[in-house]
Amino acid sequence: MKRKYTIAVWSAGLACLLSGTVPAIARTAADPVSLPLSALTPGKKVVVLRSGHETAQMIWKVRPHYTAQNAALQVRYLTSPDTTAGSQLVVSMDHKIVGAVSLNPQLPRGSFTVLLGHQTFSAGSYPLQIQVISGPAAAHPKTSPPGGAWTQIDYSASQLTYTPQRLPWQHLDFAHLPMILSESAAKGVLPLPIQLYGTPNPTLLTAAQEAVAGLALRSAAVLHVEAHMGPAVISPTVSGDPGVSAYLAPASDLPALVQPHTPITGPTVLLARNPGNPLGVIVIFTGTDDAQVLEAARAFAVNRNMLPLDHRWSVIGSAPVTAMNFGPRNAVYPGQVVSLHALQGANSVLNTPHGTADIGFWMPGGLFASRQSNLKMKLTMSTKPLTQPATRPIITVMANHHWISEWKLTPGVADYQTTIPFSALVGGENHVIFQIAGGKVSIFPDSTLQLPTTHRYTVLPDLALFQHTGFPLVVHGVGRNLSVWYSESTLANWSAGLTLFGRLAQSAHSPLPGAQATLSMPTKGNVLAVGTLDSIPASWLSASPVRLRQNAIQWQLTTRQGTVHPWMGATQSPATAYLVEAHTPYKDHVAVTFLATNTQNLQAAAWHLAAASNWNRLRGDFAWQNRQGIYQSTMVGPHFMYGNRHSGWFWIFLFSVRPWLWVLAGSAAVLFATLTVWIYTLRKKAQWRAEEAL
Repeated sequence: MKRKYTIAVWSAGLACLLSGTVPAIARTAADPVSLPLSALTPGKKVVVLRSGHETAQMIWKVRPHYTAQNAALQVRYLTSPDTTAGSQLVVSMDHKIVGAVSLNPQLPRGSFTVLLGHQTFSAGSYPLQIQVISGPAAAHPKTSPPGGAWTQIDYSASQLTYTPQRLPWQHLDFAHLPMILSESAAKGVLPLPIQLYGTPNPTLLTAAQEAVAGLALRSAAVLHVEAHMGPAVISPTVSGDPGVSAYLAPASDLPALVQPHTPITGPTVLLARNPGNPLGVIVIFTGTDDAQVLEAARAFAVNRNMLPLDHRWSVIGSAPVTAMNFGPRNAVYPGQVVSLHALQGANSVLNTPHGTADIGFWMPGGLFASRQSNLKMKLTMSTKPLTQPATRPIITVMANHHWISEWKLTPGVADYQTTIPFSALVGGENHVIFQIAGGKVSIFPDSTLQLPTTHRYTVLPDLALFQHTGFPLVVHGVGRNLSVWYSESTLANWSAGLTLFGRLAQSAHSPLPGAQATLSMPTKGNVLAVGTLDSIPASWLSASPVRLRQNAIQWQLTTRQGTVHPWMGATQSPATAYLVEAHTPYKDHVAVTFLATNTQNLQAAAWHLAAASNWNRLRGDFAWQNRQGIYQSTMVGPHFMYGNRHSGWFWIFLFSVRPWLWVLAGSAAVLFATLTVWIYTLRKKAQWRAEEAL
């Protein structure tokens, strides 16, 4: 029986070697994908197979709404010197042999590529197996090696290659929009052409901001916005790639090819196919006028959980904005009680037993609380000891890599309460990690977290806080007093501003419905300013410690003593764009200003700044871009206190950030007490002398 099976394997292997084994896969119109086998088998880099005893198994998954063609498996192996003659390395797919190669102990290291099939693979899971079949000599025990032959598969060097093909959507639905955005993104970047129709004005630009924010918060990718103005034609997507584009216009200005069959009578959001691109999808924001276009875009940005199951949403008659979820799933605000179900969803890994539990959440920036304030956690956990007889496992609580506490768990289901000092938390992403020694735990989704009551005090400028949370332009998740100043009415300026606004919305975890676009210099509130060295006047940066000129930078020596600080400078600066955080020319507000040396560099400079490699490195109050598109940042000017100075909490915050004030205050108190005692003693001595004289 063994001999018949071996002959069958030989026949199948020879056929596959003649027809299915190829040295390489020819490139097609779509870019092929190469996956190391270690990506299909997490945690494994190599596997050792012994003849007839072990099988390497892995699952290849084709993403939904995709097909795969020209799938091939390249296997790199190392066989032992005692491998018997006639042994084979066999590859099977879905338990059907698709290829095999003979193992030669004289040539122990080798590789081969087998074509998994000529058909097109639809979305789904496909099991792959690799097995060693011994040769005929192994059937005789006297000729078999005593130690047993083995073959090692290098998962890291072996790879699966295929060419993915994206399928057009047969039915457009708002529920599919996150998946459509994910499909349109490549390497963490989502190209987003925005077509504006009609007369450009602040209302239409504000609507464009909300449309960008709504799409940015539905995607994990960074948006690269490219603005276009009419004529009323279908614009191609950026770089010709299949993707998502947005149209904003009153219904009377929309192109005829995307006009809906039913007349538009109010604020409306539509999903439509791009007539010029079968794989493209257009998100249309429309209404009877620009104000209704803004209302539609704002409702789309804020309402991310209750959109209708259709391709058309008439905002009138829908759920009111006040009842909609403002922030993303993992945001926690001061004083708010949030369940783990609301933080991480129903499919959280915390629901299954693990030796480590990671509770991640996002917190707004610019928050301050007393040293006695804590994050309260009420947890219901199921504990499973790993030892017999059962002992009480030990849990270690860590917050952002800081040790917090350590205590014992009770086997079974129990309720626990623990606290995390507010000083261990940061604005932006936070991680509370439970490390379990001697057991595993699962955390029930009705467990809750509650931040304490806080106050808005911090030290500015701080571009790191800005890139993590959007603060100080975004306070408590809302850009209520925020203006976005487009200093030029050009497509490059709008593209740059919308790109940075989308990045700001992602950092702030908010659609920023209170932010207003403006084409003139603001006179109140916080500002995100976008322009060039020629379009933004020097007076706008009058409170900044830097002066920017064409090919020159000047900075103020704030470390020098005195009230007058001299200016130093450098000419022939290689920088092509700048980012500055400083006071506005008017009092009590902050501006983040983005400038490029010319209009031609503005859009590309904004795209480079929004990239994670540059955005996540922002620090201090001043950043600049070199000719390679890399941003560097530093602290040039002095810090200042942000917050209400007419509150007693300001002095508490001041003493917390300036500890030497405690020494000064203590020394002053001791000096005052010493003087008081000295004066009192002098008076008493004078009184005693007067009494003695009598």
